[in-house]
Amino acid sequence: MIKILFLGCNHNQIPYLQELSKRNYRIIGVDLNSNAPGKSYCHSFYNIGYDDNDGLLELGKKENFKSSDKVFTASAQFAYKGGAFFASCFKIPYPKEEVIDFCLDKVSYYKFFLKNDIPLPNTKFIKTKNELISEFNNESVSKWFWLKSDFSKNPNYVYRMNCQSQVQDDIFWGNDRYLKNYYILQEEYPGISLRLNIYGDRFNVIDFASSEYTKKYHEEIESFGVINKLKKLMEELKIQNWLVKFDIILNQEGYAVLDIGLDPPSRMKNKAINLGINFEKYYLDQYLDNKIHYPRTLD
Repeated sequence: MIKILFLGCNHNQIPYLQELSKRNYRIIGVDLNSNAPGKSYCHSFYNIGYDDNDGLLELGKKENFKSSDKVFTASAQFAYKGGAFFASCFKIPYPKEEVIDFCLDKVSYYKFFLKNDIPLPNTKFIKTKNELISEFNNESVSKWFWLKSDFSKNPNYVYRMNCQSQVQDDIFWGNDRYLKNYYILQEEYPGISLRLNIYGDRFNVIDFASSEYTKKYHEEIESFGVINKLKKLMEELKIQNWLVKFDIILNQEGYAVLDIGLDPPSRMKNKAINLGINFEKYYLDQYLDNKIHYPRTLD
């Protein structure tokens, strides 16, 4: 029986575990919570975090993982880093750890965007509060900016400000999971905020303002070459077989890319639930069997 390392067993992962339990896999679950609600769906369960490399390696040896086995997570993006580490130890096909790092670190992918003609807002990298103040000394009062940490996940260390508000006391300048080295200061880019979910040769679009699916902007997205540009990036990172989320802002002149997401798309999943579609089945088909065959109603 093929084994699968399943990282993260909280309530949100239970539908994936329920679907996976119908398949011919031995499920090895891990979670930092010893009473994780998904524990009962696992054949074996280990009380370790997905960032505990030593614990994951010991688990893999004990369970005799091989290259024919699988790794899966539907947890937070940081869990994918643990998945990549584990997969590399046992030669299981999975994106490399440096690819996951790249997708987590805004500084890395914004610098890549700048070098590779992927549009983004006017962007500066800020190390200290004094650097931030210095940047604002030369800016117009009328301009608004977003300040976000290098590993931020909204609402963690994301601030909207102008030169009159940049000295606010609640800006965090320490060091933790969400702030490693830099803040990114970006001039607010005018337009419509959209989420793109790209999977295989297909994609869908969600309007952030309403959280609703929309086909209103498909023509502009296609005409600006957005999808081809982002698919090329996915291919370069060797995650072209994954469902990847991109946040963009679109206007009449063009677009800017703001973020990359690897965790399951909640809005697409909610749409599937409303349509009576078993999203988890199709998501697992994609990640475990490379079958990208979501119902067309999800496009």
